Amino acid sequence: MPLHDFVCRACGHAFEALVMGKDQQVCPQCGSTELTKLMSTFACRTSGKGDSGDAGSSKCSGCAGGSCSTCH
Repeated sequence: MPLHDFVCRACGHAFEALVMGKDQQVCPQCGSTELTKLMSTFACRTSGKGDSGDAGSSKCSGCAGGSCSTCH
């Protein structure tokens, strides 16, 4: 069941919904079916063990960008 982002063309409400098959989605705010599916991003988390990715990536569990007081 993929999670999709939508914006309602009738009221402008943005929301995400689990989409099962070809089910018609409905705006939870106004009930409209006039929706636009948005391009969405995804996030992933790595453990840092055995990563062959960024040489400058932070191993800090307190932040994602390496800019907290622990990892400077």
